[in-house]
Amino acid sequence: MTAHMNFATTTKILVLSDDAAAASLMLDTFGSLSRYEVRHMALSALGEAGKLDPTQFNLIVLDVDCGDMLCRPEIFAFRACHRNIPMVIVSEVLSDELMRPLFRLNGDDWLKKPLERRALIEMISTHAPGVGGNESRVHAVVAAVGGAGASVISSSLAHLLAQPTKGVAPRVGLFDLDFSSGSLGYYLNLLNDYDLKTVIANPARVDLEFIDLVRKRHAGGFTLLSFKQPSVLLEAKGTELVLRMLDVAAFESDHLVIDVPYYETPWKADVLASVNSVSIVTEMTIPALHQAKDLFVDLVRQRGSADSIQVVINKYHTKLFSLGVRREQVDKVFKDTHAHIIPYDWDTLSEAVNRGVLPNEVNSRSPFCGAVGKLGALVR
Repeated sequence: MTAHMNFATTTKILVLSDDAAAASLMLDTFGSLSRYEVRHMALSALGEAGKLDPTQFNLIVLDVDCGDMLCRPEIFAFRACHRNIPMVIVSEVLSDELMRPLFRLNGDDWLKKPLERRALIEMISTHAPGVGGNESRVHAVVAAVGGAGASVISSSLAHLLAQPTKGVAPRVGLFDLDFSSGSLGYYLNLLNDYDLKTVIANPARVDLEFIDLVRKRHAGGFTLLSFKQPSVLLEAKGTELVLRMLDVAAFESDHLVIDVPYYETPWKADVLASVNSVSIVTEMTIPALHQAKDLFVDLVRQRGSADSIQVVINKYHTKLFSLGVRREQVDKVFKDTHAHIIPYDWDTLSEAVNRGVLPNEVNSRSPFCGAVGKLGALVR
């Protein structure tokens, strides 16, 4: 079995506050999320040389409380020296005469006290460097028939998208929507025993902190949400839960790959109609090709065009003098839509599944990995 390790692109946050209760809440809230590293310093220490170097931090949270410290010149001197560091301000509701010096601090955002954990997380996630700066892209990989191999393709696609470009590692998530089996957790040796029944009754509990708590982290550079929880498919609020988890996971990602099952679910149509790209995975048999064609036609109708819809023929192999389906026949079925071929590589894929690793870890030069690489270039 492969060993997996935690990873996170750390955002360093400096909390400046003389309010012990508010500082404790902020330290606890930001500290509970693995992507943030938080430190606290009292405002009274601002003038002490060598106390703390603000340039180490990516974001500053300034608590001016009831506004009394807005009369202290060291606050403005501090801001003048560090205007290049994003700053968000928290305070009580202030009088009109205190609002003017507050504006002079040129903060990026303001939050009213008393503070709430969810509002804090959303604000920080919006303004922390590298978070929310780029529009997230959501890529659906959907099987046209059972056993087409869409889950292995989706995990390989997530690994491919997570590779650094120009020295920057994208934030990539992989979400397994097959709650009946949670197969990706088994494939990647990242089983998740969290019981979603505790949140199905109240989907509003799903926020950034919750997603960070329940997701697993893979050494390949992406996070995984995969649960074997068939009850999600049956519960009245199951759809609301899944869509909210998707929204929050997408917000936290530069790329989110979702593995969509072949069978119908209450949320399947809505999800496939709204994602950035769809890859329909099928096999080289007449029934499987017809299923893929039907799904393709439905998606074109729902999305308004065939743009960003790929048809992927997985497990493709031919034999000399074979009477099986040939590439020319596939092109006739899909006409103007060029189908992408992924060769059948039993040795690589069987070893990967049995060891709980990615195909790339078995043989990065395999025909399968090369074909998925071309698919990744299309959706990136």
